[in-house]
Amino acid sequence: MSISRTPRRLLLALALGLAVTPVLTVANDAGAEVPAVKKIVLVDMQRVLNETKAGRKARSGLETSSKAKQEKLDKRRSKLEADAAKLQSLKGEALVQAQERLQRDSMELQETLMTLENELGEQHNALLESIYGNTQKIVTKLAQERGIDLVLVRDAMTVLYAKDGFDLTDEIIKLYDAKHAS
Repeated sequence: MSISRTPRRLLLALALGLAVTPVLTVANDAGAEVPAVKKIVLVDMQRVLNETKAGRKARSGLETSSKAKQEKLDKRRSKLEADAAKLQSLKGEALVQAQERLQRDSMELQETLMTLENELGEQHNALLESIYGNTQKIVTKLAQERGIDLVLVRDAMTVLYAKDGFDLTDEIIKLYDAKHAS
């Protein structure tokens, strides 16, 4: 299960917001100077999510939960298919009642599917929030300790090129695992 779709949109929005904010500030106050940025680093949040112990554990938990829920749905779907196959042998009032029951069961299955998808989405978002929040604290502390002026999220959509040595992802992963042992 990929954990990248929602965060990429969020990160892109944040990156765009960060990129536009200085321009808007300068436009609002023509006399304001843009502060000099001397030290910039990158962090690949997708790697942090995929390579930290907490991220791997979270992904494994989501996959286990998803598989268990999928098995329940598959059993109910198989029962519906078996009930539908039995319709051919029925006639009259028995057929009408069986069709109505099958329709109700089918609608309940669809509702259950939507509920389970929502539950998985909420679990996914909660895990992402936790890992992102923890990572942000680690990055902030490291940036303050090292006098880093700007930390960007490394992503193909936001950073097209960076020289080697700008990426702190490996260090962030080690720090995360040390601080948030799971």
